[in-house]
Amino acid sequence: MKEKDAYIDYEPQQLIMYVEKEDGSYGPIQTGSYISKNYLDDFWDKMMKLRNSLLEKLKKNEITPIYFYKLIHDFNDVELSRRTGIPVFKVKRHQKLKSFKTIKLSEMQKYAYAFDIPVSNLLQAIVIEGNEDKVDSDIMQQPILVKQTRTENPYLVITKIELNKK
Repeated sequence: MKEKDAYIDYEPQQLIMYVEKEDGSYGPIQTGSYISKNYLDDFWDKMMKLRNSLLEKLKKNEITPIYFYKLIHDFNDVELSRRTGIPVFKVKRHQKLKSFKTIKLSEMQKYAYAFDIPVSNLLQAIVIEGNEDKVDSDIMQQPILVKQTRTENPYLVITKIELNKK
């Protein structure tokens, strides 16, 4: 690859590439990541839409928290079974609404450990509302209001953290 073709102006993620220089020699250059520059924002946007749609299904008691976190972390049933030490047939069962009611606390702890969340997050969803485009020290110093609301899902509470407007 030629030096002029390899250069990408993307400061947040830099990498070193070995390319053919203009004088015909080969050597390293520092450049930005093409994938990060062109696709990272799209990826995060799609992940946020997936998360929001799954959260709505979770609120309506259409899916279980195990299924929610499994999709968010992009695990399959076998991988989740290996990470938790729970047999695959039980992992599949725990993703069904009827069977989620019978899950043991010890199993919930294993799921929470696999998803790297506290056990309480399997029974509540925490949502931060405010100006998402402006995250700076002014917002962090504003008073916050914490509200918990029930959902159609009897095992799930939504915890909203709202920035109080001055």
